[in-house]
Formats: sequence, structure tokens, C-alpha cells
Amino acid sequence: MFKKKVVSLLAIGMLSAAFVSPSFAATRHMATHQGAVTSHTAATRSASFNLPPGVTYDQSVQPQAPLDATRQDKTNAVLMVARSQLGTPYIWGASKDRGGSGFDCSNFTAYVYHHALGYKMSGASRVQASSVGNPVPKSQMQVGDLVIFNNGSHVGIYAGNGQMIQEGGGLGKVGYLPLKPGSYWYNHITSVKRMY
Repeated sequence: MFKKKVVSLLAIGMLSAAFVSPSFAATRHMATHQGAVTSHTAATRSASFNLPPGVTYDQSVQPQAPLDATRQDKTNAVLMVARSQLGTPYIWGASKDRGGSGFDCSNFTAYVYHHALGYKMSGASRVQASSVGNPVPKSQMQVGDLVIFNNGSHVGIYAGNGQMIQEGGGLGKVGYLPLKPGSYWYNHITSVKRMY
């Protein structure tokens, strides 16, 4: 009997609150719905935009291109960030994201994708070779793709027109190297990774 009264009073209280304020139910529903959407969005944001394998989205950076940007906008962002680092010295194991004054090859690619697209990924070339991005045939290489050489001993980013932009690779700094069929670097590609 006591339980029935409590249930009845609760039901009446909810009904009277809704009756006194017609927008109460709508407001309560909206607040609950917005909370669910917010937590759902935070939990699934990266999944809904199909991030490549080995990558998470870093919400603490302001990337040049948002997750929902077009492929062309993402490509432009990748090239812009990469070009902004031209001439940066090669320093093995270093990354500007960790306070360094230079990069090695894989920390350069990680830095570019981080600041261009908000991607957080390993700065180790062998991890990038084995676990990052979606593999595509060398014949389908597109501007912005991560290019792996000699099973991960070197990495760079395809910049178009038969060139890659990379750190080191004999230059000692961020710069362009030929990536045309028949060139040294083209002949040593072991995989190409699509990053977006």
C-alpha cells in the first residue's frame, strides 16, 4: 500500500509539474536529449569520420582542416603545414610537438598530420609503416598520402608532381625529393598509406 501511494504521488507530482509549466516536459526532454547528444558526440566523433587505423583525434589542437573538411581541403592543409616547416633541421628522435627544434622523418610526418588534421599518431617510422593509415597500391598514390620506404626505415608525404616532402633523406632538413617512377626513392617504396 505504501509503495502504491509513493508511486501515485510521484506520478501526480510529475503530471502537476508538467501541467503547471507546459514547457517543463519539453525542457526536461531537451536537456536530457542535449546531454545525450553531447556525450554521444564526444564518444563517437572520431568514429563517425572514419579516422584511419593507428590514429586518434586530438581535440586540444586547432587543425588547419576540420574532420568534416573535403578531401581537397585536407590535402591543402597537409601541404600547407608541411611547407611551413621547409628548412627545419634533421634531428634524430626530435619533434617540435615535444619542444624540439627539429624533426626526424617520422616525427615530421606525425607533426604534419597532427597540425593539419588533428591526428595523433606514433612518431616511430616502423609503427607508421605497420599500423598507421590504409594501404593503397603505389600506382594509386595521391597527394597527402604517407609514403613508406624500405619497410619503415624512412617516411615522407607525397606532394604531387613526382615529389615528396620529407625530413632528412640525405638533405639534413625538411625539403623535397624526387618521387617519380625510376627515381631512387620511388624504387624503394614499400607501401603507401591513405590518411583521409
